Amino acid sequence: MKVLLSTSLFRGSLYYRTAEPARAVEEAGLGVEVEVRRGLRTTMVQRPGQAQTSVGAVDAEGADVVVLQLPKTQGMLECLRVLQAQGVAVVVEMDDLLSAVPFGHRGHRALVRGGAADLARQCAREADFVTVSTPALLAEYAPHGRGAVVPNAIPRRIMALPPAYERAPEVVTIGWTGSAATHPYDLQEMESGLQQALDRTRGRSRFAVLGQADDARQLLRLTDEPEHIPFVQDVDGYLAAMGERFEIGVAPLRIDRFNTGKSWLKVMEYAARGVYAVRSPSAEYERLGLGLRAKRPRDWATGITRAVEDPDARRQAAVRGRERVLAGHLTEHTADLWASAWRQARENRSRAVRLGA
Repeated sequence: MKVLLSTSLFRGSLYYRTAEPARAVEEAGLGVEVEVRRGLRTTMVQRPGQAQTSVGAVDAEGADVVVLQLPKTQGMLECLRVLQAQGVAVVVEMDDLLSAVPFGHRGHRALVRGGAADLARQCAREADFVTVSTPALLAEYAPHGRGAVVPNAIPRRIMALPPAYERAPEVVTIGWTGSAATHPYDLQEMESGLQQALDRTRGRSRFAVLGQADDARQLLRLTDEPEHIPFVQDVDGYLAAMGERFEIGVAPLRIDRFNTGKSWLKVMEYAARGVYAVRSPSAEYERLGLGLRAKRPRDWATGITRAVEDPDARRQAAVRGRERVLAGHLTEHTADLWASAWRQARENRSRAVRLGA
């Protein structure tokens, strides 16, 4: 069986949801040939009575299954229908709850008000199979029953990097990864908790943002500007840098529909790199079961403070987290789930063809 993965522009999604799964499936020897490419080769036509062109043909490059990652345009919906008419099975891969992107997020206008989220749901509705990263996304995109959760996982090579807990720094770095502009409400979940911890451990701790700090100081009510570490575009490089710079990682999330759909990725990354995590009680973080739960400002303050003041306890917890990732959250552990989903899509399309659908 040959599978063609058509990827999105987003590096994180490309890495965790297409490129690394493709690598893992091929390395596992599951009898699946996988090709990853940006976009699809299409032939556009202008049919009688149409004012604009539409997709007339799609080059599946001999694939039995084509995976569309985050399709959310009319053109991608047309590609899906044309591929199915050509007898090619189509899988829709989604890792965000687009209809719940919050107001204030820079993607809200296009995704929610602009209708892209509705188009994504329509693509998933018509797909032969849907793959998602969380149960909440499965409920959104596969109420028809043709879908599966394939959790995010870490490549084994990342586990070979020196873990953060091997260091014994005099000043402990508490870090957060991301862009404050695209997480307008998440950092505020800690309220004054982070600053309380920094005050209690003054001279022994500092706070850093790996990514885009933007107005993080104001959102977190910090006395000082956080240290800014420029974002590393290459995901392997980003994971290496995060483990080299952080001893403690924070993962605050506002509990809303959008974040309920988000995966356990950030806390899993922290654990994989031997970084002690303090995190919100989101459904996925709870399901992963790693990191210290924090709900109120005093929880954040106490959890971070104890992690700074007790390096032995911090190390022991980080070791346990990393061992959990090694035992069950590597891409080799999810390879068969990906291959099974793609095979099911092919079976569903073959059945539809036989029934004349």
